Amino acid sequence: MKKQKMNVTRVLVFMALCCALMIGNFFIPSSLAEAATKKTTISITEMTIPVGKMDSKIYWNINSWELRTTQKLTVKNAVKGATYQFTSSNTKVVSIGKTGGYLTGLKGGSATITCTQTLKNKKTTIGKCKVTVKNAALVTEDYNDFPVGSGHFNLYDYYSSANSLFNITYRNPKATYTLTSDSENFSIKEIKYDASNAKEVTDNKDYQSMLKEYIGSRYFYGYQFTAKEAGTYTVTVKETYNKVTKTLGSFKVEIKDTSISEAKVDLLLGNNLNALTLLNYTKENTIYYFKIKDYDETNPDNNVLALIENGGDLNLYANKTGTAEVTVTEGSENGTVIGSVTINVIEAPCQSITVDSEEYTTYVDDYFYITYDLDPWDTTDKVTIESDNPKVLKVEYDKDSDSWTYTPLKVGKANITIKCGNQSVVSKVVVEEW
Repeated sequence: MKKQKMNVTRVLVFMALCCALMIGNFFIPSSLAEAATKKTTISITEMTIPVGKMDSKIYWNINSWELRTTQKLTVKNAVKGATYQFTSSNTKVVSIGKTGGYLTGLKGGSATITCTQTLKNKKTTIGKCKVTVKNAALVTEDYNDFPVGSGHFNLYDYYSSANSLFNITYRNPKATYTLTSDSENFSIKEIKYDASNAKEVTDNKDYQSMLKEYIGSRYFYGYQFTAKEAGTYTVTVKETYNKVTKTLGSFKVEIKDTSISEAKVDLLLGNNLNALTLLNYTKENTIYYFKIKDYDETNPDNNVLALIENGGDLNLYANKTGTAEVTVTEGSENGTVIGSVTINVIEAPCQSITVDSEEYTTYVDDYFYITYDLDPWDTTDKVTIESDNPKVLKVEYDKDSDSWTYTPLKVGKANITIKCGNQSVVSKVVVEEW
């Protein structure tokens, strides 16, 4: 009996070993996969920075619209008991503390930051970061003409992706930048903008919040300028760093007087034209006056043009066909004359009407609409639409929406006639029950 008991014991031990091996086969690959994700390495393998000492609060333009900031170089998944050291392959280009952190760009060029691990007297390389250091550079835009007066590139302009006269890319945070004009009639200075400047852009609290959220903790450099008179001016940009001053470049600014945009303008009968579109290079905070020559105050309907104010805008309304002359002055009714514009109010007769189909099917109380195209699309002829059986399909003009509405009332048929000037087209509509 004892011998038989020992055999059973051996079998149980053997089975236990088999189970242990099987369990090991299930869990070992998982453990290896988990270990692989925790491989010790460097946090960043490539970056581009300006000259200067970096930190998390420094931002710079990498082009005319995009801002960038630097990041620390650190060890990911450090091994307990190990020590780590960062070194630069070219300390004349970029330097870093032995324990990592933010970089310092010393001059334009490239270098490699290597991180080594020492564990139990064994030294290994755990990662490398390729670093490019760029010198500050001046980037200019073709958009460089403005009216006499003041101008700027501020937080609103940045948010709306407006064109900037210039940008300094890869700005050195420790350098000083100066803008010098070649004339006392034109002055310009850089302004640092951040979220606190939102209230300077608008009094609307919601819009301020939107601008603040957009810029966040970032900042950028814009500018303000003042132009006393028209002309072409040259602005030179210089950088001073470590008591050394160098010229980054220069750009030109064209300042122009307010002028008439076109001597003659065609305006379709019944249409409006914003009066300010008659002018080029209008000045900020300046009022312009528009006078229609020989305007009949007694009988306004006899005039070719009418001046209409709408929501703060001044529009020229084409009242009847003919020709009218508009004179523009600056500052007051008797102020400086900018010039005169001849406006021809003309008609555009309808040449054709096109519908999608000559026959439609719809249902009682269903939404229904006939789509049509006019040639020319901006014809001055009026459109009328009629139903020959309004008890089946009623057609009405809605003044509020400036559109035609169709109401299927009962089963039957109706012919819909669309007219515009001398043109007309008929579509047959069959109304059925659902």
